[in-house]
Amino acid sequence: MTQHHTSADAEPDIRKETATDTSPDESWWATTWPIRKPEWIRLAIALVSVVVVSVVIGEVLTNWSVLDGIVQADQDVARDLADGRTDLQNDLAHWTATISDTPVKIVLSILIAGAFLWRWRRWHEAVMIGLPLIFEALAFIITTYIVQRPRPDVERLLESPVDTSFPSGHVAAATVYGALVVIAFWHTRSVWARTAAISVSAVVALGVAWARAYQGMHFVSDVLAGIVLGLVSIVVCARILGPPPGASTRQSVATGTIRSTNESRTDLDAEVTS
Repeated sequence: MTQHHTSADAEPDIRKETATDTSPDESWWATTWPIRKPEWIRLAIALVSVVVVSVVIGEVLTNWSVLDGIVQADQDVARDLADGRTDLQNDLAHWTATISDTPVKIVLSILIAGAFLWRWRRWHEAVMIGLPLIFEALAFIITTYIVQRPRPDVERLLESPVDTSFPSGHVAAATVYGALVVIAFWHTRSVWARTAAISVSAVVALGVAWARAYQGMHFVSDVLAGIVLGLVSIVVCARILGPPPGASTRQSVATGTIRSTNESRTDLDAEVTS
C-alpha cells in the first residue's frame, strides 16, 4: 500500500538539514585552521634551531677574533655611509625604514590577513601572513638578547629602545613581507604576477637593509643576517603549513619539485586505474 507524505511530514527533515548546515561547528573559521599539535611541535623545533644558529653566528661576530676581517669591513662600511650622508638620502632612509616599524608592520599584516580571510573564507593565507612575522620576531628577540652586539660606533639618525645590533629586526620583518610571494605562487601561475611579487618583495627588503645601515643602526652583517632570518622564517612556515586546497602549485617533499595540482591528480588517477 502506497503511503503519501504531506509537506508537514517533510518539514522536520528540512529544518534538521538547515540547522546542520548552519551549525557553528561547520563554520569555516572552526574547520579551516591549519595548525594542529604536530605543526606546533615542528615550529618549536625549527625556532630553537634557528635561534641556536643565529646566536652562534652573532657570538662569533661579537666576541671571537676568527672573523676580525669581516668585523673590520663592517666598521669601515658604517663609517663610509655616515660620512657620505645627504639631506635627501636621510629623508629617503627615514621613510624606507618606516615600512618595517613595529606599528606599521602590525597594521599592514592585520589588513592584509583580513583581506585574505574575506576573500577565501579560510585561515590558510592569513596564517601565512602572520606566522612568519611571529616566528621571525621571536627568533630576533631571543637572539639579540643573548648576543648583545653593540651598534656601529657612528652618529645614529634614530633612537631605539633596543641597543643591540645583531640581527636587524627591521630587515627581517621587511623580508617577511615576502610571504606574499608564497601566496602568489599558491594562487596564480602567471609569470608576470609571480615576477612582480618577487620584485616588490626584494625591493622592500633591500631598501630597508640599506636604510638601517645608512642610519647607523646596523652593520652590513647585521642586515644580511636579518634578510636570512626573514627568508628562513618564510620557508619554515610555508613548509609546515603546506599549500591550501586548490593551490595552483604543490611542492613534492620527496623530490623537491613543483607540480601543478591538476598534474598531481592526473598521476593519482593513473595509479588507481593501472
